[in-house]
Amino acid sequence: MISVNYQKTIKATPDQIFTKLIDHPNLDQLFNAKFEVVKEQNLNEPKGGKGCIRQVSILGVSFLEEIVTANNHEIRYRVLNNFPVKNHLGVISFLAQNDATTVNYTIECQSPWYLPRFLLRKLLSNDIRNCLNKLGAMYDPR
Repeated sequence: MISVNYQKTIKATPDQIFTKLIDHPNLDQLFNAKFEVVKEQNLNEPKGGKGCIRQVSILGVSFLEEIVTANNHEIRYRVLNNFPVKNHLGVISFLAQNDATTVNYTIECQSPWYLPRFLLRKLLSNDIRNCLNKLGAMYDPR
């Protein structure tokens, strides 16, 4: 099992950050991937929230992710069908601090036999770091 984590304080409210990260069709502004909703959220959940399934396309590979939890404190999602990684869980938590929010992004998963762990760890680390840096720049462009 590998685990990667990145934390960033962003000059925005937890609700602003949650709204941006749950807007699946526009996540390509933050990630180098395309996202398409293939199943809407469960009844009485926020748009793009719990139960939503999105197709992610990156580097010629497509896979499905399901939103497990979605509120202005935390988003949890998992990769379905154990492809391209196994036992995946992504957790993005939001902690309000004065006029900013500390965002903590963690991904845990198992690397497939054909992909070295160190390489997957580097790819995931770069991906979440770039995401949070782009998100931060949206609210505090310096």
